[in-house]
Amino acid sequence: MNVMIFKRITRSFKRKQLLFVCHQNISIFPKCRNFYHRVPFIDLYKKVSGQPVTDNFVEELKKKYPKIFNLDQNQLQCTLQILNKFGITAEDACFDPHVFCMNHLLMDNYGEILKECNFTIILPKHIIRYHTLVKSRTISQLKKEGLLKDNLHLEEVLQSCFFDWPKNHVKLINFPDSNTNILTIRMSILERYLQYKLSITSEEFKNYCKNYLPLRHRPMCDIQEALDIAQNNIKFNVETIRRNGFIISSDPANTKLILENVVLLGGLDIREAIKIEPAILKNHYQSLLEIKNMLEKYNISDDAQRHCLKVYCMRPDTVQKRLEQLIKLKEYQVLSSNPRVLYLVVHEKKMMNRLTKIQAAKKHCYSLNHLVASSKVFNTYINSFGNKICSRDVAILISSSLRGAGITDKSVLNKLKRHKYWLHTALNVIGENIYMLKKKFNDDVIFDNCQILLYPVFELEQYTEYLIKIRDGDYSVKETSKIEIDSSYNNLNYSMLTDNQILSLILYEIEKKYHFSGDGIWNKLDGGKIKQKR
Repeated sequence: MNVMIFKRITRSFKRKQLLFVCHQNISIFPKCRNFYHRVPFIDLYKKVSGQPVTDNFVEELKKKYPKIFNLDQNQLQCTLQILNKFGITAEDACFDPHVFCMNHLLMDNYGEILKECNFTIILPKHIIRYHTLVKSRTISQLKKEGLLKDNLHLEEVLQSCFFDWPKNHVKLINFPDSNTNILTIRMSILERYLQYKLSITSEEFKNYCKNYLPLRHRPMCDIQEALDIAQNNIKFNVETIRRNGFIISSDPANTKLILENVVLLGGLDIREAIKIEPAILKNHYQSLLEIKNMLEKYNISDDAQRHCLKVYCMRPDTVQKRLEQLIKLKEYQVLSSNPRVLYLVVHEKKMMNRLTKIQAAKKHCYSLNHLVASSKVFNTYINSFGNKICSRDVAILISSSLRGAGITDKSVLNKLKRHKYWLHTALNVIGENIYMLKKKFNDDVIFDNCQILLYPVFELEQYTEYLIKIRDGDYSVKETSKIEIDSSYNNLNYSMLTDNQILSLILYEIEKKYHFSGDGIWNKLDGGKIKQKR
């Protein structure tokens, strides 16, 4: 019986030893039944290692790093390019697969911070264990491990990262190596730099670190560049930066891409838009472009975008999902021409919750402000007696729906105010009336008689159809319609009536039943049978 000779071959893999045992005449990596041709990482591993992979290797990879099987070639190359900045080869990376599963920005930041600290060598395991190295290891321990040079004065090294910080303004604390970690020194240096640069207080710095977590792990060079762009390109003043600490921790590479690729937002120069809504800097430049294209697709005007630039601080898929839901609501359809309509997108959850409460309270008149304002404003409205809408919302709805010379918010209000109860008709009723009347009358005619928009849709539709048919010579409608016209009109030549006269006559007939008190709007206030299409 032949004595079988075995060899033990070990290779470092994620800080563990993989054991491969094989016969002297058998390949160390036997051919697998499944070659996993469609997994880019497997192909990369085989290429840099020069060996095929085993089924056991792949199963272990699946178990520990399932995400790695979803990575495409571009993602792998991006990781390798970042690691290459720190002298890490593709082979080194492949033997520490977890590094491919990390967020690219975090990976780059961690490597840059270790580089700023003058690490003698940076390996994938150091980037993976970044938090342990900067928070749980003292400077003495890092020097003992050979990661920092024995004569290194870390405080001086980090201070020198800020080239615009004169040395005569720097007072070193000289932290002891034995009980101080990297993070403590970095935060101390950063706080003193921001005190010099922005005159911040210690309390403000604590709030920045608490509320803007990226600040603690953002390379010093990025922070300096972010401030340079903020002050010299976007032209933020110091007070604005202090109020919005995320500007300090913003990613300068992304900010430059925003300024280069996003020329306008809501018709405003991108720099002006950012000054109005600084949180735009938190979003990725590609996300801003996606949202911009999406709003154009939904015909949301530049004016509406300028009134709510906060929509550009959201995720594109969230904006898309909310718009798809909102356009199905009659409340959104009626308010879609309002310049503040995007507040419904930003506060969609709050709005839906309030609509439910409004319906439960059987209130028909509400404004956009009631849907998105503070809880105090809404609670006052929902608990108060009566029903009123916002005059501005009414004026915007009518003036934006009708096109013609002299049709403005102010001119609409001047006409509506002549009616005693003009603030007591629901917006959706006015919207449905506009939609119905625009099919039969010109906009200027509707505007001249805009008080008629306050009346119940179904009643207004009946009168309109009745009088138009008679004007056209269809007298059979008198036998089928429930509309009763004053007998004094028997000698009236209907064929001579103008559109303007027809609407005036309708308004007269409706109000005559209520002794011209204006009470005609209360009849069937909850609306009509016309489905609004926009």
